[in-house]
Amino acid sequence: MDAIFWVALAFFLVAGIYALVLIGLRAWRAWQAFVSLAAAGAAAAERLAAATEQLQARSEAAATRIEELNVAVAQLRRTQARARVLLGAWGEVTSLLKAARVVSPR
Repeated sequence: MDAIFWVALAFFLVAGIYALVLIGLRAWRAWQAFVSLAAAGAAAAERLAAATEQLQARSEAAATRIEELNVAVAQLRRTQARARVLLGAWGEVTSLLKAARVVSPR
């Protein structure tokens, strides 16, 4: 009976130590997974921050281009207005020439 007790105690201790080792290994693997996930999240956050900075720079450049385009459109409208005035004057000149030809025969 004494031997059975010691064998059972040894089995209980071995089973307990095995369980603790198994729990420790699982905890270590879980910690490694957590750390790798945290590192991946940090890397993704850095990529997102870099992309945000690039997007901000592009939007500022686009705003500058829009300002330049607005200035160019305003200049184009002024040029079109001048062209309309010149075309109107040309029309008046041609109509006066036609009237003068009608009045004075060759």
